[in-house]
Amino acid sequence: MAQETLNSLIAVMKTLSFQEQEQVIIELQDNIIRYAPKYEPTDEQKARLREAYRQAQAGEVYSQEEAHRMMDEFVSAEYAVAV
Repeated sequence: MAQETLNSLIAVMKTLSFQEQEQVIIELQDNIIRYAPKYEPTDEQKARLREAYRQAQAGEVYSQEEAHRMMDEFVSAEYAVAV
């Protein structure tokens, strides 16, 4: 589709009501999901997932709360050194 035609189509869609714009978006997303190529995970992605699973099983991971606490402590320590 030519860029000019696409821009015209988008301009027309912007004149629709909020509900109509929402409907267009939902239908376009459904169409994209239906026709998008399905990709298989790469060997690297599979290896990373296996490693993450192993780390979780071994307890080698931090909860989100622990990670935030550790970052807060690090930032406080860095600030204290800078002052």
